[in-house]
Amino acid sequence: MIYEKAKTLPGKLQSEALGFVEYLGRRRAAQAEAGEWQRLSRATQAMPAAQRITDADIAAEIAAYRAGK
Repeated sequence: MIYEKAKTLPGKLQSEALGFVEYLGRRRAAQAEAGEWQRLSRATQAMPAAQRITDADIAAEIAAYRAGK
């Protein structure tokens, strides 16, 4: 149905329609990737070693990185 309608459009509009369809594909892929990152983050935070890390530990690690250590 979409293809049939797109065929009736002038060339420039067909190009715009294709661009929009490609955008939708990228957006869907980005949403899937974001979901995978969320799942990975939850799994990482659930690890026992991660639960022992304090905000102070994180701040010290960031400070050391920024200092070039």
